[in-house]
Amino acid sequence: MTMRTSGRAEHEAAAGHAESAITNSLEQVRDILCGAQFREFARRLSHTDAQLAAQAEELRSEARRRLDMLEAHMRSEVEALNASIEAQRVAADGALGSVARESREALELIAQRVQRLEELVARTQRELRQQLLDQSKSFLDETRRTRSELSAMLERELAAVWADGADAIAAAPREAAAESERYQKAERRSDEAA
Repeated sequence: MTMRTSGRAEHEAAAGHAESAITNSLEQVRDILCGAQFREFARRLSHTDAQLAAQAEELRSEARRRLDMLEAHMRSEVEALNASIEAQRVAADGALGSVARESREALELIAQRVQRLEELVARTQRELRQQLLDQSKSFLDETRRTRSELSAMLERELAAVWADGADAIAAAPREAAAESERYQKAERRSDEAA
């Protein structure tokens, strides 16, 4: 059995040698037949690989350049937008301050006008009270003067009646009663008016 195994191993080794020799000879035949085309193909393939690598690098650098440009543009746009927003904020703050100042001034002006109106109303009320007081005094003075005149007239009439004599004495009570009645009416009117 060992004999068979070693024979088989030799046979396999010989077959392996023969196969490798065939493979080498096939390689040589292939190289003779297609070697020039294969070398041309390999040269073209390596040239194409080099071109693809160069184009890929060029595309990468172009993409990087464009991204840098886009980033710079976006940065400048963001800065411009920030500046615009800040300017609008400053303008809005200024406008708000101006409106607040105008509102305060308007409120102060309204307060001054209200104060002047209150003073005018108070002065008008004082003047009206003074006029009413003056008119009341004038009316009372007029009433007293009228009463004095009526009293004086009554006294004169009474003196004239007494001077006329006995006839007049008889008639005097009626006239005196009438005068007294007129005097009382005038007195009641003056009291009601006061």
